[in-house]
Amino acid sequence: MNVVHARPVTPDNFSRYGRVYDLTGDTDGKVVWTVGDGWNDGFTKTPLIDGRGHLGITRGGQAPWDCRAMERHQLTEEAIFCLAEPVVLAVAPASDGEAPDRDEIEAFVIAPGQAVVMDRNVWHDACRGVSGPAPYYWMAVCGLGESPWVAVSGGPIKVSAAAGTGLTL
Repeated sequence: MNVVHARPVTPDNFSRYGRVYDLTGDTDGKVVWTVGDGWNDGFTKTPLIDGRGHLGITRGGQAPWDCRAMERHQLTEEAIFCLAEPVVLAVAPASDGEAPDRDEIEAFVIAPGQAVVMDRNVWHDACRGVSGPAPYYWMAVCGLGESPWVAVSGGPIKVSAAAGTGLTL
């Protein structure tokens, strides 16, 4: 396999890596929904991550890209949510190994209004925009030591936004 095609993230297909919240559909059971005069909103029933997280922003490039290195967080979960444009997240299963395996990398498209929370030790690359460079927010507990980026075992693999996802490429 030389290319990993991203697919839209769902609670089912992402369950190996963590949780997915949908804050736009008014149906996610993990979200409290409220309505007022001319507005509606939703918020997660439980804190987004397990700890007093820091909010950050990354300015990601554009898919496709060569996934050459990944990081993992052994002492914190990490939440990712995009601004106005969908982003692609490449992940590999949590492990005690020294590096992620290129043959286990999967990719997911996170749409505006969705949030994913990666479990501890899940390997991941920085996100990239589906149709151009795109910033995205992240939340994690910072200051817990080094978070080294390591080369993907087996060499780089191309990550692409998949055709047929219903997204504009």
